[in-house]
Amino acid sequence: MSLLSHAVDHHYRLSPDESLDHISIEARLAPGISALTARNGDTEMLASLTDCNGKRLRASLGHIRLGADQSCVRYDYPLRRSSQRVRLADDILVTSPSEWLWIPTLGEGDRVLIELDVPETLRVSVPWQSIGSGAFALGPSPQSSRSNLVLGDFRNRTVPLPGAELRVALLDGPEQTLDEDKILSWLEAAANDVAGVYGRFPNPSPQVIVIASGPGRRGGSGSAVPFGHVIRDGGEAVRFFVNNDKSLDDYLGDWTATHEFAHLLLPYIDSRQKWISEGFASYYQNVLLARRGVYSEEDAWGRLNRSFNRANEIDDPPSPNNTGKHPFWEVRMLVYWSGAAVALLADVELREMSDGKESLDTVLGRLQSCCLPSHRQWRGNEFFAKLDELSGFEVFSRLYEEHADSRGMPDLTELCRKLGIKPVGDKVELLDDAPLVHIRRSIMGQTRS
Repeated sequence: MSLLSHAVDHHYRLSPDESLDHISIEARLAPGISALTARNGDTEMLASLTDCNGKRLRASLGHIRLGADQSCVRYDYPLRRSSQRVRLADDILVTSPSEWLWIPTLGEGDRVLIELDVPETLRVSVPWQSIGSGAFALGPSPQSSRSNLVLGDFRNRTVPLPGAELRVALLDGPEQTLDEDKILSWLEAAANDVAGVYGRFPNPSPQVIVIASGPGRRGGSGSAVPFGHVIRDGGEAVRFFVNNDKSLDDYLGDWTATHEFAHLLLPYIDSRQKWISEGFASYYQNVLLARRGVYSEEDAWGRLNRSFNRANEIDDPPSPNNTGKHPFWEVRMLVYWSGAAVALLADVELREMSDGKESLDTVLGRLQSCCLPSHRQWRGNEFFAKLDELSGFEVFSRLYEEHADSRGMPDLTELCRKLGIKPVGDKVELLDDAPLVHIRRSIMGQTRS
């Protein structure tokens, strides 16, 4: 007879002070906890560390040590020392809970229930899921990157989506004030791109942080969104740095938000296999902007063709699974576009085998229903096997076996011939007499064929 573990709840109260100098934390723990850790915490920064009877506690080697009768802990932590280094207006602070939130190791189903005691003069944005007014739940997560908690005088807004909402924090910079209407219109359009894949957004309530940063390096001063990235740490969040001087048309024509939101269609894949998550998001950034009408069909296929060509130009390329062993900038195009090629191959094959009833869209919709948001890291072969299980076709695992450990890019020559995509230098000519022209059009057209 096996012993079954059970989920437990730990109760925390977080009280930042009005000046944003420090945060006070009280933790009331389930029985049997012997240590607390913070993934990026520094025990030397802990102040007034005691149990709730006032007895001093030990903290060393990254742990707060607890005795058998110590299930309540109190401490302070200096927020200014833990502030992330982004340039913001003086009355806004971005900090990472991974530095100051000392918690037990969480098993599947375990939760840290958090009550926020925030002064009325402050607003707050958190990555955790709301469970009521001022109360949130933190569970196990892949701990990709470091989550952000925002405090201060900024704007919190909500963007409604099919089956979900975005919790948006708008953070002004020292020299830029974000245009709220423009930013929210852009986020809504990009999030609806992804919601259109299977009729709902993959996460019911992600945190979205938009930071006014001025022009960035990507694309020079012409880029509306110089940088964005997904954070999966205690919840799912997406953070963008934007140039507020750009027009709404500039934002709506930028692929960054669609790419980042498309990451949420997948669980967090082993960071050594970044080619899968980046590849699927890169595939969808082109497909979804074509479906919205930002790109023509010819333009979208041309963009994919140019990217595939650039990935093919890498000298002595590794296999996708070995890209993590090389300097990122040497293999960057292979990281982004080998996975996109595999996504395209799978999408076409599913549509062909099912007479258009199945597609990458429909399979990812089933993945969301069963498995997302996911609290853990997935292996690449595990992810592809799950997609086969959900599709009912043996497509994904075979493609993984064929390409994951094979050097360089998949050969798309025959696929392009069947789709009627004729490369002409950096552009393409679309042929209407190809055997799979209907699939080519359906991919870039309506979400469901």
